[in-house]
Amino acid sequence: MRPANGKEIAWNGIRFVVPAEWEPGRIGPRHLVVESEAGPAMEIKWGTVKGRFSRRDHLRRLSKLTRARGATLREWAPPQGWLRALTRFECAGFAWEAGSEAAVGVILHCPACRTASVVQFFQPPGRSGAAGQAVPVLASLRDHRDDGCVAWAVYDIFALLPSGFALAQHRFQAGRFFLEFRAGRRTIGLFRWAPAAVLLRDRDLSRFAETAAGLEGLEFRAAAAAGDPAVEGRERDEGCARRLASSLGLRRVRAARIWHIPGRNRILGIVVAGRFAVDPALMETVRGGYGLAEESRPPGAHQPR
Repeated sequence: MRPANGKEIAWNGIRFVVPAEWEPGRIGPRHLVVESEAGPAMEIKWGTVKGRFSRRDHLRRLSKLTRARGATLREWAPPQGWLRALTRFECAGFAWEAGSEAAVGVILHCPACRTASVVQFFQPPGRSGAAGQAVPVLASLRDHRDDGCVAWAVYDIFALLPSGFALAQHRFQAGRFFLEFRAGRRTIGLFRWAPAAVLLRDRDLSRFAETAAGLEGLEFRAAAAAGDPAVEGRERDEGCARRLASSLGLRRVRAARIWHIPGRNRILGIVVAGRFAVDPALMETVRGGYGLAEESRPPGAHQPR
């Protein structure tokens, strides 16, 4: 499955391509449940292994978790299509069934980055369910990059950020997405709002940025870049004392960029903050890597919030 006929999901080091009608249903720091119209389709959990990787130990821990939901875990031999898709990983298969619920999956270990992942596909007993679409999803699965960046792609947004910035918090609410990343005392905030036509009905982009993004105190001006309407915000020059406090790292300094994408009825925003003046190169790096994913949704697919 290619992104052209599917959709990439990327989160905290993991990325893969799913059918276009699937959407994230539950999102944790290292845990995703992806849903179709019929309900949960797949689940993935991952983390870095410290010490020696043991498939047997992972199966034992997973067995305890499945017993808590009234199921019995058994070892399962993945079909050849799965194994060909997972040649980059050490692999152990499992299956479980409990009443009207059942799943097949794999425990994976990447020797290159020492990430262990548990991936399972849900299916009604006696039917293939989401497992029937597992091979292209597994073939697209990646758990590390070699360019010093981390990819993030959920719903209709994507971002490519420096790997030194770790996820600190995230909120996905109807009409408003917010993700914050930290590296020491520096933060990157990513925003997405919709519907833009309603949000900008009685105010311009600068006023919206001040109120909706909580950026009072910044001075906004139209961005110089061509393309979508945009504004940039910088701290107001309010005297020698405040400038001195900023230069000494005693006062938090912010820079923002907010832009409107009329063709998609969305507003995107970036806020970079730290104890010293914001590096323009960092803002440009974040801006260059943040945007809206291409739309490739079949009729009846889940819609972004």
